[in-house]
Amino acid sequence: MNLHLSGMIPPVVSPLTPDHRPDIGAVERLTAHVRDGGASALFVLGSCGEGPTLEPGVASEITRAYVDAVAGSVPVLAGVGETSTERALRAGQDFEQIGVDALVLMAPMYFNADTDSAVIRHVTALAERTSLPLVVYNIPHLTHHPITPRALREIAAIDSVVALKESSGEWDTYAALADVAGAAGLRVFQGAEALIARSLAAGAHGAVPGIANVVPGLAARLVQAGLDGDTTLAAALQAQLDDVCAVYSSGFWLTSLKAALAELGIVGSTAGQALAPPDADGLNEVHRVLVAAGLVEVTA
Repeated sequence: MNLHLSGMIPPVVSPLTPDHRPDIGAVERLTAHVRDGGASALFVLGSCGEGPTLEPGVASEITRAYVDAVAGSVPVLAGVGETSTERALRAGQDFEQIGVDALVLMAPMYFNADTDSAVIRHVTALAERTSLPLVVYNIPHLTHHPITPRALREIAAIDSVVALKESSGEWDTYAALADVAGAAGLRVFQGAEALIARSLAAGAHGAVPGIANVVPGLAARLVQAGLDGDTTLAAALQAQLDDVCAVYSSGFWLTSLKAALAELGIVGSTAGQALAPPDADGLNEVHRVLVAAGLVEVTA
Protein backbone atom coordinates (compact mmCIF):
# COMPACT_ATOMS: atom_id res chain seq x y z
CA MET A 1 0.00 0.00 0.00
CA ASN A 2 1.61 3.27 -1.15
CA LEU A 3 -0.05 5.61 1.35
CA HIS A 4 2.49 7.15 3.74
CA LEU A 5 0.47 9.30 6.09
CA SER A 6 2.09 11.88 8.35
CA GLY A 7 1.53 15.32 9.82
CA MET A 8 -1.68 17.01 10.89
CA ILE A 9 -4.88 15.34 9.70
CA PRO A 10 -8.04 17.17 10.81
CA PRO A 11 -11.12 15.02 11.50
CA VAL A 12 -13.41 17.44 9.72
CA VAL A 13 -16.98 18.08 10.80
CA SER A 14 -19.94 17.27 8.56
CA PRO A 15 -21.59 20.57 7.60
CA LEU A 16 -25.37 20.35 7.57
CA THR A 17 -28.10 22.75 6.53
CA PRO A 18 -30.85 23.55 9.06
CA ASP A 19 -32.95 20.76 7.52
CA HIS A 20 -30.07 18.29 8.01
CA ARG A 21 -28.98 18.03 4.41
CA PRO A 22 -25.31 18.24 3.32
CA ASP A 23 -24.08 21.84 3.10
CA ILE A 24 -21.77 21.60 0.09
CA GLY A 25 -20.68 25.26 0.22
CA ALA A 26 -19.62 24.82 3.84
CA VAL A 27 -17.68 21.67 2.92
CA GLU A 28 -15.76 23.72 0.39
CA ARG A 29 -15.08 26.53 2.88
CA LEU A 30 -13.90 24.15 5.59
CA THR A 31 -11.72 22.26 3.13
CA ALA A 32 -10.02 25.50 2.10
CA HIS A 33 -9.65 26.54 5.76
CA VAL A 34 -7.88 23.37 6.88
CA ARG A 35 -5.85 22.98 3.70
CA ASP A 36 -4.59 26.57 3.98
CA GLY A 37 -3.76 25.80 7.61
CA GLY A 38 -1.47 22.93 6.69
CA ALA A 39 -3.56 19.75 6.71
CA SER A 40 -1.70 16.81 5.19
CA ALA A 41 -4.92 14.80 4.69
CA LEU A 42 -8.60 15.00 5.67
CA PHE A 43 -10.45 12.48 7.81
CA VAL A 44 -14.19 12.54 7.13
CA LEU A 45 -16.96 10.77 9.08
CA GLY A 46 -15.04 10.30 12.29
CA SER A 47 -16.50 11.34 15.63
CA CYS A 48 -16.24 15.03 14.71
CA GLY A 49 -17.85 14.16 11.39
CA GLU A 50 -20.77 12.33 13.06
CA GLY A 51 -20.00 9.36 10.83
CA PRO A 52 -21.62 6.64 12.97
CA THR A 53 -24.87 8.62 13.28
CA LEU A 54 -25.52 10.29 9.94
CA GLU A 55 -28.14 8.91 7.59
CA PRO A 56 -26.13 6.80 5.08
CA GLY A 57 -27.11 8.88 2.05
CA VAL A 58 -26.07 12.08 3.80
CA ALA A 59 -22.76 10.51 4.83
CA SER A 60 -22.08 9.51 1.23
CA GLU A 61 -22.94 12.96 -0.12
CA ILE A 62 -20.67 14.67 2.39
CA THR A 63 -17.84 12.27 1.61
CA ARG A 64 -18.21 12.91 -2.11
CA ALA A 65 -18.25 16.66 -1.48
CA TYR A 66 -14.96 16.48 0.44
CA VAL A 67 -13.37 14.31 -2.27
CA ASP A 68 -14.46 16.86 -4.88
CA ALA A 69 -13.29 19.83 -2.80
CA VAL A 70 -9.86 18.32 -2.16
CA ALA A 71 -9.50 17.44 -5.86
CA GLY A 72 -6.57 15.13 -5.24
CA SER A 73 -4.45 17.69 -3.40
CA VAL A 74 -4.28 15.57 -0.21
CA PRO A 75 -5.62 12.13 0.71
CA VAL A 76 -9.17 11.77 2.00
CA LEU A 77 -9.75 9.14 4.69
CA ALA A 78 -13.31 7.98 5.37
CA GLY A 79 -14.39 6.69 8.76
CA VAL A 80 -16.28 3.41 8.97
CA GLY A 81 -18.00 3.17 12.34
CA GLU A 82 -20.88 0.73 12.31
CA THR A 83 -22.71 -1.67 14.61
CA SER A 84 -21.74 -4.68 12.52
CA THR A 85 -19.28 -5.94 9.95
CA GLU A 86 -22.10 -6.28 7.41
CA ARG A 87 -22.94 -2.58 7.64
CA ALA A 88 -19.25 -1.66 7.61
CA LEU A 89 -18.74 -3.61 4.39
CA ARG A 90 -21.56 -1.72 2.71
CA ALA A 91 -20.19 1.62 3.84
CA GLY A 92 -16.59 0.79 2.92
CA GLN A 93 -17.54 -0.31 -0.59
CA ASP A 94 -19.62 2.84 -1.05
CA PHE A 95 -16.74 5.10 0.03
CA GLU A 96 -14.30 3.24 -2.22
CA GLN A 97 -16.58 3.92 -5.20
CA ILE A 98 -16.76 7.58 -4.23
CA GLY A 99 -12.98 7.78 -4.46
CA VAL A 100 -11.55 8.07 -0.95
CA ASP A 101 -7.91 7.14 -0.43
CA ALA A 102 -8.24 5.02 2.73
CA LEU A 103 -10.75 3.72 5.26
CA VAL A 104 -10.49 4.33 9.00
CA LEU A 105 -12.00 1.34 10.80
CA MET A 106 -13.53 1.51 14.26
CA ALA A 107 -14.43 -1.65 16.15
CA PRO A 108 -18.06 -2.82 15.72
CA MET A 109 -20.21 -1.01 18.26
CA TYR A 110 -23.14 -3.09 19.39
CA PHE A 111 -22.82 -6.71 20.50
CA ASN A 112 -20.55 -7.24 23.48
CA ALA A 113 -18.77 -10.17 21.87
CA ASP A 114 -15.28 -11.36 22.73
CA THR A 115 -13.46 -8.15 21.89
CA ASP A 116 -10.21 -9.38 20.36
CA SER A 117 -11.71 -12.00 18.08
CA ALA A 118 -14.56 -9.69 17.04
CA VAL A 119 -12.17 -6.90 16.11
CA ILE A 120 -9.82 -9.24 14.24
CA ARG A 121 -12.69 -10.78 12.24
CA HIS A 122 -14.09 -7.33 11.53
CA VAL A 123 -10.88 -5.85 10.13
CA THR A 124 -10.03 -9.04 8.25
CA ALA A 125 -13.41 -9.00 6.50
CA LEU A 126 -12.99 -5.37 5.45
CA ALA A 127 -9.48 -6.04 4.18
CA GLU A 128 -10.78 -8.90 2.03
CA ARG A 129 -13.54 -6.79 0.47
CA THR A 130 -11.75 -3.54 -0.37
CA SER A 131 -8.55 -2.61 -2.15
CA LEU A 132 -8.06 0.50 -0.02
CA PRO A 133 -5.44 1.03 2.70
CA LEU A 134 -6.88 0.67 6.20
CA VAL A 135 -6.27 2.72 9.35
CA VAL A 136 -7.22 1.06 12.63
CA TYR A 137 -9.03 3.48 14.97
CA ASN A 138 -9.13 2.85 18.72
CA ILE A 139 -11.78 4.92 20.48
CA PRO A 140 -13.07 2.59 23.20
CA HIS A 141 -15.15 5.12 25.13
CA LEU A 142 -17.46 5.32 22.10
CA THR A 143 -17.28 1.83 20.59
CA HIS A 144 -17.04 0.04 23.97
CA HIS A 145 -14.72 -2.39 22.18
CA PRO A 146 -11.08 -1.54 22.90
CA ILE A 147 -8.50 -2.58 20.33
CA THR A 148 -5.94 -4.36 22.47
CA PRO A 149 -2.24 -4.84 21.77
CA ARG A 150 -2.94 -8.54 21.13
CA ALA A 151 -5.61 -7.78 18.53
CA LEU A 152 -3.50 -5.06 16.92
CA ARG A 153 -0.55 -7.45 16.62
CA GLU A 154 -2.69 -9.78 14.48
CA ILE A 155 -4.36 -6.98 12.54
CA ALA A 156 -1.02 -5.35 11.75
CA ALA A 157 0.00 -8.46 9.80
CA ILE A 158 -2.71 -7.68 7.21
CA ASP A 159 -1.00 -6.08 4.22
CA SER A 160 -3.56 -3.33 3.73
CA VAL A 161 -3.40 -2.08 7.34
CA VAL A 162 -1.07 0.93 7.26
CA ALA A 163 -1.69 3.01 10.38
CA LEU A 164 -3.15 3.35 13.86
CA LYS A 165 -5.23 6.25 15.16
CA GLU A 166 -5.39 6.05 18.95
CA SER A 167 -7.99 8.21 20.71
CA SER A 168 -8.46 6.67 24.13
CA GLY A 169 -6.93 9.74 25.77
CA GLU A 170 -5.02 7.48 28.15
CA TRP A 171 -1.24 7.54 27.85
CA ASP A 172 -0.64 3.96 28.94
CA THR A 173 -3.13 2.67 26.37
CA TYR A 174 -1.59 4.83 23.66
CA ALA A 175 1.97 3.80 24.51
CA ALA A 176 1.18 0.08 24.51
CA LEU A 177 -0.60 0.24 21.14
CA ALA A 178 2.03 2.54 19.65
CA ASP A 179 4.76 0.07 20.58
CA VAL A 180 2.95 -2.74 18.78
CA ALA A 181 2.17 -0.56 15.77
CA GLY A 182 5.72 0.72 15.52
CA ALA A 183 7.19 -2.76 15.69
CA ALA A 184 4.87 -3.78 12.83
CA GLY A 185 5.81 -0.80 10.68
CA LEU A 186 2.49 1.01 11.00
CA ARG A 187 2.22 4.79 11.09
CA VAL A 188 0.98 6.06 14.45
CA PHE A 189 -1.34 9.03 15.07
CA GLN A 190 -2.54 10.61 18.31
CA GLY A 191 -6.22 11.55 18.38
CA ALA A 192 -6.33 13.15 21.84
CA GLU A 193 -5.37 16.83 21.63
CA ALA A 194 -3.80 17.03 25.09
CA LEU A 195 -1.30 14.27 24.26
CA ILE A 196 -0.03 15.50 20.89
CA ALA A 197 3.34 16.95 21.92
CA ARG A 198 4.12 14.00 24.21
CA SER A 199 3.20 11.49 21.50
CA LEU A 200 5.33 13.18 18.86
CA ALA A 201 8.29 13.24 21.24
CA ALA A 202 7.78 9.48 21.66
CA GLY A 203 7.82 8.85 17.91
CA ALA A 204 4.29 9.40 16.58
CA HIS A 205 4.01 10.28 12.91
CA GLY A 206 1.28 12.88 13.38
CA ALA A 207 -1.99 13.79 15.02
CA VAL A 208 -5.71 13.89 14.23
CA PRO A 209 -7.02 16.76 16.41
CA GLY A 210 -10.67 17.79 16.26
CA ILE A 211 -9.82 21.34 17.33
CA ALA A 212 -7.91 21.67 14.03
CA ASN A 213 -11.29 22.41 12.45
CA VAL A 214 -11.03 25.76 14.26
CA VAL A 215 -7.25 26.37 14.39
CA PRO A 216 -5.62 24.23 11.68
CA GLY A 217 -2.55 26.45 11.47
CA LEU A 218 -1.81 26.18 15.18
CA ALA A 219 -2.34 22.40 15.13
CA ALA A 220 -0.10 22.02 12.07
CA ARG A 221 2.68 24.09 13.66
CA LEU A 222 2.49 21.97 16.81
CA VAL A 223 2.73 18.73 14.84
CA GLN A 224 5.60 20.02 12.73
CA ALA A 225 7.51 21.19 15.80
CA GLY A 226 7.10 17.74 17.32
CA LEU A 227 8.21 16.00 14.14
CA ASP A 228 11.24 18.31 13.99
CA GLY A 229 12.18 17.35 17.55
CA ASP A 230 11.75 20.91 18.85
CA THR A 231 10.26 19.95 22.19
CA THR A 232 10.41 23.48 23.60
CA LEU A 233 8.37 24.94 20.76
CA ALA A 234 6.03 21.95 20.76
CA ALA A 235 5.33 22.44 24.47
CA ALA A 236 4.53 26.12 23.94
CA LEU A 237 2.22 25.36 21.03
CA GLN A 238 0.59 22.52 22.98
CA ALA A 239 -0.30 25.01 25.72
CA GLN A 240 -1.87 27.33 23.14
CA LEU A 241 -3.85 24.46 21.65
CA ASP A 242 -5.02 23.40 25.11
CA ASP A 243 -6.40 26.91 25.65
CA VAL A 244 -8.44 26.73 22.44
CA CYS A 245 -9.72 23.28 23.47
CA ALA A 246 -11.56 25.07 26.28
CA VAL A 247 -14.26 25.58 23.64
CA TYR A 248 -15.31 21.98 24.31
CA SER A 249 -16.41 22.89 27.83
CA SER A 250 -19.15 25.18 26.49
CA GLY A 251 -21.67 22.34 26.34
CA PHE A 252 -21.68 19.07 24.43
CA TRP A 253 -18.25 19.03 22.80
CA LEU A 254 -19.35 18.50 19.19
CA THR A 255 -22.08 21.13 19.11
CA SER A 256 -19.67 23.51 20.85
CA LEU A 257 -17.13 22.83 18.10
CA LYS A 258 -19.71 23.53 15.42
CA ALA A 259 -20.81 26.68 17.26
CA ALA A 260 -17.22 27.93 17.11
CA LEU A 261 -17.05 27.23 13.39
CA ALA A 262 -20.40 28.98 12.91
CA GLU A 263 -19.10 32.09 14.68
CA LEU A 264 -16.09 32.02 12.36
CA GLY A 265 -18.49 31.91 9.38
CA ILE A 266 -17.15 28.60 8.05
CA VAL A 267 -20.01 26.14 8.67
CA GLY A 268 -23.44 26.29 10.24
CA SER A 269 -24.08 25.04 13.74
CA THR A 270 -26.57 22.27 12.85
CA ALA A 271 -25.68 18.84 14.24
CA GLY A 272 -27.57 15.62 14.90
CA GLN A 273 -31.06 16.21 16.26
CA ALA A 274 -30.35 14.42 19.54
CA LEU A 275 -27.32 16.61 20.29
CA ALA A 276 -28.07 19.66 22.42
CA PRO A 277 -26.67 22.97 21.15
CA PRO A 278 -24.86 25.27 23.59
CA ASP A 279 -27.10 27.51 25.67
CA ALA A 280 -26.54 31.28 25.94
CA ASP A 281 -23.80 30.85 28.54
CA GLY A 282 -22.14 28.23 26.37
CA LEU A 283 -22.17 30.49 23.34
CA ASN A 284 -20.64 33.25 25.42
CA GLU A 285 -17.88 30.85 26.44
CA VAL A 286 -17.29 29.87 22.80
CA HIS A 287 -16.97 33.55 21.97
CA ARG A 288 -14.58 34.14 24.88
CA VAL A 289 -12.28 31.35 23.75
CA LEU A 290 -12.26 32.62 20.18
CA VAL A 291 -11.50 36.16 21.34
CA ALA A 292 -8.68 34.93 23.58
CA ALA A 293 -7.21 33.01 20.62
CA GLY A 294 -7.34 36.14 18.46
CA LEU A 295 -9.79 34.57 16.04
CA VAL A 296 -12.65 37.06 16.48
CA GLU A 297 -12.92 40.58 17.82
CA VAL A 298 -14.31 41.52 21.19
CA THR A 299 -17.99 42.45 20.96
CA ALA A 300 -19.30 45.50 22.78
